[in-house]
Amino acid sequence: MKKGYIKVKWVKPHPKYGYFPGDVGSVKVDKVKELLDQGYIIPVPDQEDEKKNPLPEDLPARDILFDAGFDTVEKVKEAGESLSDVKGIGRGTLKQLAEYFEK
Repeated sequence: MKKGYIKVKWVKPHPKYGYFPGDVGSVKVDKVKELLDQGYIIPVPDQEDEKKNPLPEDLPARDILFDAGFDTVEKVKEAGESLSDVKGIGRGTLKQLAEYFEK
């Protein structure tokens, strides 16, 4: 799902959207509350929600680390220099991570 969109199920048709009752689609985040309050949609849990990244938002290379199986800060710390084996992690990122953990 694209960032900035929420997966929803349509309860009734809306004149500005091409969905029918029972359809599943996506709506821009800023429109969800209005449509929900008016009874047009209900949010649908996305499979991606089950895979939420628990790593701190400000951790360098957060998504790369999570995709490589590092789901805790402790695992990242324990991996140390071996993180350079992860695609997308280079010397610069290792330095940023070291500085991050020194805080």
